[in-house]
Amino acid sequence: MTNEDYLRQQLEWVKFRAAALEEIEAKLLKMRILAILARDNKMTPVETWDINTMLHDLQKEATQLDEQSRVFWSDYQ
Repeated sequence: MTNEDYLRQQLEWVKFRAAALEEIEAKLLKMRILAILARDNKMTPVETWDINTMLHDLQKEATQLDEQSRVFWSDYQ
């Protein structure tokens, strides 16, 4: 592999990672909005359960995106 090929692959990974980080940021923003909603409103146990479920799902999705975008780089190593 030439240095130019290596740099092209690295650039592709950076683009992929940046896109994943944007998605993660959007999920974190949703989580923040849900947390503020829960903090500022009196909620029933069912509503609390639903928000906790949504928060957990978003956290899991963000973690998966992070892990997937980190693994992508190792494919080139």
